[in-house]
Amino acid sequence: MRDTMFALTAVLLTGCNAGPCDPDAPGTICTIAGNGERTNAPDVVAGLDATFAEPQDVVLAPDGTLWIMDFNFYKVRALGEDGMVRRVVGTIFGDSPRSEGQPATAALDAKFNHFPTLTFHDGVAYIAAWHNRDIKKLELATMMVSDVVGQSVAEQYFGDGGPASQASADLPSSVVVDSVGRVVWLDQANQVIRRVNLDGNVERIAGMCIAGELTTPCASGEVPQQCPNMNKMVCGGNFALCSEFCTPAFGGDGGPAINARFAQAFGQSTDPGGRLAYAGDTLYIADRDNNRIRKIDPNGIITTVAGTGEAGYSGDGGPATAAMLNHPIDIEIAPDGSVYFSDTANNCIRKIDPAGTITTVAGRCTVTHAAATGGFDGDGGLATEALLNWPYGIALVGKKLYIADSYNHRIRVVNL
Repeated sequence: MRDTMFALTAVLLTGCNAGPCDPDAPGTICTIAGNGERTNAPDVVAGLDATFAEPQDVVLAPDGTLWIMDFNFYKVRALGEDGMVRRVVGTIFGDSPRSEGQPATAALDAKFNHFPTLTFHDGVAYIAAWHNRDIKKLELATMMVSDVVGQSVAEQYFGDGGPASQASADLPSSVVVDSVGRVVWLDQANQVIRRVNLDGNVERIAGMCIAGELTTPCASGEVPQQCPNMNKMVCGGNFALCSEFCTPAFGGDGGPAINARFAQAFGQSTDPGGRLAYAGDTLYIADRDNNRIRKIDPNGIITTVAGTGEAGYSGDGGPATAAMLNHPIDIEIAPDGSVYFSDTANNCIRKIDPAGTITTVAGRCTVTHAAATGGFDGDGGLATEALLNWPYGIALVGKKLYIADSYNHRIRVVNL
């Protein structure tokens, strides 16, 4: 989920040398930001004295700083080479610039209602403004925020084929940019992947939003019908179901991604779903509640690359497609084609090598997704012996794997 147009140079973080951590010892893990407290940090603070509220992701910025999504404080904080954390985007709960009716808002004055991640591309940071239900962009040269996608309407799906400014986006949990510059996002609550084409119009490229299928299942072979005045679909011609949520499901492997089904968490009080990552023109998806990592090849065909669909932990040392995962969230693709992902509810980070074999690279994976099974332990030791607590986001920068250890309110790093 990272743009690769800028150099992936490791950040030298002096805070990581405090205490027992040696970030250059192979396989070790240490904390580089966060003291574990869940309080609102000052605008400028030493990395190891910083406090966060469920940080969702960490992303390398073009200037070499690490941007941290401080999810429940509605901000982005940047960790610099001097080991200091500084607020760079966001101020308080809200929705800017829409709520002020302004075309753009200064980054430090912008208001957000949660955002799980962002991506950098060509001088712009595209932000998945999750509970704001839109995609925003931050022009790095001016540090001004404006809206790209979204009419901010919950439980609605409309706008395919029309301009991005007139389209809905319901809980966008991830945003990436493809090889030709199109902005692609995972529309979590609508169970689809959409993009803004170069002409500014929105197109659905994967997934189907079939409303009300839990109460009125589609018959075998039935072609769903589109709801009037929106892009939801229903079966059986029962348009009364158009007001219901888009049903999570699994399907479509081996065929066109446009007919696939995804299972992302739905409902406006849920937590963020899976994320996207490009490797060339292949798009990887963390299909969270289907407990799978899937990919869409350049021909538009979707397949599973990891996970059986059953929630749990198993399979290390064997084929990734025979392994059990538990709510995978974030994905990073290494230069050699290895796929790293946060197996979030298993409290660990796992890897699929180019041969398709799965292993654990950080954390002690658990067999239950109860948050109480996570913990904090292991700094200065082997990463695979450490305890994590619902790690949502990861960033791969050279040989460094950065982890948003979300419920530990810390950012940690593993030297691979």
